[in-house]
Amino acid sequence: MTTDPAHARRGFPVSTTVQRRPQANHPEPPRRQRITISIYFVIAGAVMAVWGTRLPSVQARLHAGPGALSLGLLGAAAGMLVGLHIGGRLVDRIGPHRLVLPAALTLAATLALLGLPTTVTAFIAACTAFGAAHGLLDVAMNVAAARTQVAYGRPILQSIHATYSIGALLGAGAASLSAAAGIPSGRMFLGTAAVLAALLVLAPALDPLPCAPPALATGRGTARPRAVIIALGFLALCSLLGEGAAGDWSAIHLHTVLHASTALSATAYALYSGAMAICRLTGDKISTRIGPVAHVRAGGLLAAASLGVGLLIPHPAAALIGWTLFGAGLAGVVPAAVTAASTARPHRAGRDIAAISTTGYVGMVAGPAAIGAIATATNLTAALALPAVLALGVAVAATAVRPRKTTETPA
Repeated sequence: MTTDPAHARRGFPVSTTVQRRPQANHPEPPRRQRITISIYFVIAGAVMAVWGTRLPSVQARLHAGPGALSLGLLGAAAGMLVGLHIGGRLVDRIGPHRLVLPAALTLAATLALLGLPTTVTAFIAACTAFGAAHGLLDVAMNVAAARTQVAYGRPILQSIHATYSIGALLGAGAASLSAAAGIPSGRMFLGTAAVLAALLVLAPALDPLPCAPPALATGRGTARPRAVIIALGFLALCSLLGEGAAGDWSAIHLHTVLHASTALSATAYALYSGAMAICRLTGDKISTRIGPVAHVRAGGLLAAASLGVGLLIPHPAAALIGWTLFGAGLAGVVPAAVTAASTARPHRAGRDIAAISTTGYVGMVAGPAAIGAIATATNLTAALALPAVLALGVAVAATAVRPRKTTETPA
């Protein structure tokens, strides 16, 4: 094992650059390991997209109003937080390779269950189980991806996260086609679950890769791990609040404020998501070249400036460009935060990644509501300055992703 001074100077953890080949006790090649964990990300993205795309038909089948639907979504959010908490502890105890397959199979099973409820109470219960399974899978596959990155010997986490977006696009497309063909949502959920379960069973098993050792310091002094995790949680919150704002408010902003057509307004989130996926596919090379701190800082500045200008110029084209570059700027934030969390306290990486994921998802859920409240008191354009300001906060807090030496001992 050798160090790579160039990588160390750029701020990428030395521990992630020293292992160029799998060790003898890891028969699975890192490339196959990467493909396997990417399958899990694709499946997670596809499941969430199928569920979200067919949600209106579920609401119609239950004859549920907005209030009942909100309770179901709240149950899913609560279940996710519980799943993240439990999953973080389980991953640290038994390893992600033992949790990721049962968590993914459970997620597929709960998707099938979502097509069965005929009452609102059963719907809320199914949503809660679905959210819990997603939380378990989220933390397990992120820790597995971080360990795979270490074994791979260079940054790959952004491209792995990009496969989630690819899965979401595939799932949304399949769900839209099923809706156009008049296939009931319950049947669609069951069919999707069966296909994904078969894919999971056929996929190669994950290797029990070890924790990464604490990253060697490349900055000043020794950081307090708890403070680092809090800062990484802030980065995740800013990024996922921006994603929630794009998903819930971008089309409304174009349609109601800029008077764009419904069809044109709907492209805003698609452009945001597409830009994020493309930049994650290319982001690993950028992070390797300039370092994670510079990458996240530049992304935060791009996101803040592009959305700010897009809001200031009252024209649909400016808004669409703004939302597109906003997605491009935020693309690398969460993968960089997960990488840093996996090396800050390696032997409790599951709990730390669960903590920053929890903070991030709170931002995704609460952020759009906060924007709505601000818009009620002022106007929507002013309210959408919130994600732009928080993107600027990403640039300020970017040093949190710098690898730092810790003094922890295994728990």
